[in-house]
Amino acid sequence: MERVLRPLRSTTRALGFLGWTSGVVNSHRVLSRVEPELRSFAGKRAFVARWSDGVFPLFGLELSVEGVAGQGYDPYLVVSNHRSPLDILLSIHLVGGVVLSHHGVKRYPVIGDAATYTDTIFVDRADTRSGVGAIRQMRSHLRDGHNVIVFPEGSTFDGDEVRPFKRGAFTAAKGTAARVLPLGIAYEPGAEFVNETFANHLLRMCARPRTPVWVTVGEPEPVPRTDADAERLRGIVQRLVDRSAARRDA
Repeated sequence: MERVLRPLRSTTRALGFLGWTSGVVNSHRVLSRVEPELRSFAGKRAFVARWSDGVFPLFGLELSVEGVAGQGYDPYLVVSNHRSPLDILLSIHLVGGVVLSHHGVKRYPVIGDAATYTDTIFVDRADTRSGVGAIRQMRSHLRDGHNVIVFPEGSTFDGDEVRPFKRGAFTAAKGTAARVLPLGIAYEPGAEFVNETFANHLLRMCARPRTPVWVTVGEPEPVPRTDADAERLRGIVQRLVDRSAARRDA
């Protein structure tokens, strides 16, 4: 029976995700013409919260959180390990803010439009000018009191090991009042986004009956200033991931 249900579940959920995302974005776009305050950061945050509430059941997501998420807006540079595109959804759902994302996401049907509409900061790490522009946008958001979500490993990986952090994202916090809010995310094996296209990953994740995910929220930390500071932060995130993985394995 599961062999029959799996492709049906995958297609239905994927179409539901794309339809829900497009519907929420375009509805908000229309309403914001009547209510201009909806275009503000706070207005878009409410829209993203509504969107994420609908996406969780579409992916069969079961979220277990340890620690206090969204501890106020100081603001935070939210730093997490990166295993799946779902990390973006989870981070936004827990703490809010804008996301630093790979520039290729902008080209994804529906998702690219939604990301652009919610002020996602796109960066092409192979283009110096793109990197400089992204840092300026991040700094502007932090100075305005908005959280910025980054995944300093630079890509998605499998397993629970936190790879070395790239320091570019931390540069943006210089001259701001931002602190780091670390997160550690753990999935069951097989949920990672590696060696496949985004479309295949989306369909594969939609086919799963359920996707439990464990998140541990750490204490606010100073923004790294040196390589040693960045390595210390990586160690903190690793310990948070280990705590999430321990709850998973229990």
